[in-house]
Amino acid sequence: MQLKLIINGQDFSPWLVEDGLTFGETYRQSRDVITLDGTLYRSQFRKLTMDVGLVELRDNTLALLTAALYSAVPASVQYTTGDGVLHTNTFYVSDLSYGAKTVRGGNTYYSGAGFSLEAR
Repeated sequence: MQLKLIINGQDFSPWLVEDGLTFGETYRQSRDVITLDGTLYRSQFRKLTMDVGLVELRDNTLALLTAALYSAVPASVQYTTGDGVLHTNTFYVSDLSYGAKTVRGGNTYYSGAGFSLEAR
């Protein structure tokens, strides 16, 4: 099985850092009701989240990937999970961050690039 992460038609897989894709979940519309006898009743919607980390990138590569992230909102994302199945869903992109590391040969390189995805 080969991991895939394609966002708005752009393949991010070659630029993922080792351990750079972390799956999680978030809860929306969570409600707790506690009855008089102390019983807890909980209602909530679970949504998939992904934290994405990228390798050191050249300025033009970072610009290409950033443009793909925001070319459609919410973003269309294709990804593989631990079971090896390719899924397609829409996600909101947030928390894009990166830092300028160095300038070599007229090119700026960025490290620590990453962002978060949250299912619609």
